Amino acid sequence: MRWNTICFDLDNTLFSHEDAFEQAVKHTFYTMYQTGSTGNPFAEVDAKDWFRTFKYHSDLLWAYYEQNNWTHDEYRKKRFDETMKAFSLPYARGDAEQFHEQYEKVVADFCVPFEGVYELLDRLLKEGLRLGIITNGRTKTQRKKWQKLQLDSFIPESHLIVSEEAAVEKPEREMFDYALQQLQGETAGSLFIGDSWELDVQGAIHAGWDAVFLNTRGEERTTSDAPAAEHKSFQETARFLLQSLRLKG
Repeated sequence: MRWNTICFDLDNTLFSHEDAFEQAVKHTFYTMYQTGSTGNPFAEVDAKDWFRTFKYHSDLLWAYYEQNNWTHDEYRKKRFDETMKAFSLPYARGDAEQFHEQYEKVVADFCVPFEGVYELLDRLLKEGLRLGIITNGRTKTQRKKWQKLQLDSFIPESHLIVSEEAAVEKPEREMFDYALQQLQGETAGSLFIGDSWELDVQGAIHAGWDAVFLNTRGEERTTSDAPAAEHKSFQETARFLLQSLRLKG
């Protein structure tokens, strides 16, 4: 068998974070700012328009975070502040943190697994493979997503590797080494599947793993690293795994 340990990223790999993100951000904006008395300046802003601007700044500023120029909290504060400025809306110090805390509480409620996730994980488990998740983020938030997606039926909590708890983030090699310690696996025979070229693919390859680029967002490659495969959908990746492991789908 080609691999004996297979780990997945979580957001945009096992479910559409883009869909959950949009719904949760709009819900949070509405509940925090658009309910209340008349004369509320936020009432004049369409939540869809606010989200589009928030998403624009999220994407625009992501590179600064990905290149380690900002912390995750700094990145979040900047995208929130820039969005409020774009609509000339009042905001105070601490508002960005409060907004994202509320977002973290509800985002798991909007998570829906990609088609075929349960079937693939069940098949891989029956073949005796070690399965895990390696994800950047806050432990509480990522654990809620894992539970809401019912991934606990296939991947135990001890195999849910979250950067906050590990005290290191992808793409650092130490994150992948820590995961192997938790899964009691070895670098040889390990595969990582994720949607970010820098964080997932490049990080895994540089840590000695094989990698699959699940390119659900049409991201460009930025290095010459060679993944085992690149796919546009989870279903393509599932077929690839079954074929590579010589399993009948």
